[in-house]
Amino acid sequence: MKRFLYKLSILLLAGSVLFTACKKTKTIPTIDIQKQITQTMQVVAKNVQSTLQAVVPTTVPPTNTPRPTATPLPTATPIPTAALLPTATPIPTAALLPTATLVPTQTPMPVVTDTSVPTALYSNPTAHINKNTNCRGGPSTVFPIIFTALEGEELRIVANTTISDYVIAENPNNPGQNCWLWTQYVDISGDLSGLLVTTPPPVPTLAMSFKLTYYRLETCTGWSLAFKVVNIGSTTLQSYTIVAKDITEKNQETTSQNYFNERDGCGVKEYIPYLDPGERGFIYADDFAYDPDNHSINATITVCSNDNQTSICETQVINFTP
Repeated sequence: MKRFLYKLSILLLAGSVLFTACKKTKTIPTIDIQKQITQTMQVVAKNVQSTLQAVVPTTVPPTNTPRPTATPLPTATPIPTAALLPTATPIPTAALLPTATLVPTQTPMPVVTDTSVPTALYSNPTAHINKNTNCRGGPSTVFPIIFTALEGEELRIVANTTISDYVIAENPNNPGQNCWLWTQYVDISGDLSGLLVTTPPPVPTLAMSFKLTYYRLETCTGWSLAFKVVNIGSTTLQSYTIVAKDITEKNQETTSQNYFNERDGCGVKEYIPYLDPGERGFIYADDFAYDPDNHSINATITVCSNDNQTSICETQVINFTP
């Protein structure tokens, strides 16, 4: 800086000397003197400017170089410190999902379904008995009676069958013993589709026989020939057909029924759905439009062990005069 002031004073001194010399020399025009002064001042100004430019770089850095110090950015970047995410990430700890997933423990479903055997035992369909019904060893009266289901009882159905009007029921008096239950007088509750399907066993060879006698002539809307029948065989009787021929009038009437009721005129005196061995019932040749009394009658009577004259049947012919 001292060097700069020293040069400046020399230049100013030179300018003043030149100005004085010009004043004393009258032959130099004023215009030339002013031009020289101007040029001299311009030179001085250039020197001053160059000197200032040379001085600035040496003085500026010391003053302006606190920038590196003022850049505490690395220190002010506590991002790694604030990024306590690793520490604050108790996600693995909070992720107690494996422990909280008590799914294996909470899934006693298999255990419940494993008890399907007892569950199935008591959730099977049931049969409500509306009228005393024999439960047999097969789907026909030719099979032996296992037990008689009484009216009002609830039986457990353990299987379905290939016969539409039979199911397999359990004997409540002897659990584990099953039999074929006729559903004619039964109300079934539940779904049979999930049960096993059973086929009928072979038909046993049983003796079938009945004793037949003419009983009496009855009237209602017409005249009927009544017969008494007794089951003297070992097979239950469930249906019959009568073909009665009036030889005198040359007339014939045919009657078929699935019961052996005793009638009194137009009413039923006793309801008899079937005849077990040793039981008695009644059969009728109906629909005579006239009184056949004292006519010669030929009657062909067929009695069967199943409804609608099926399964084992026996036929007898009787001739009589009412």
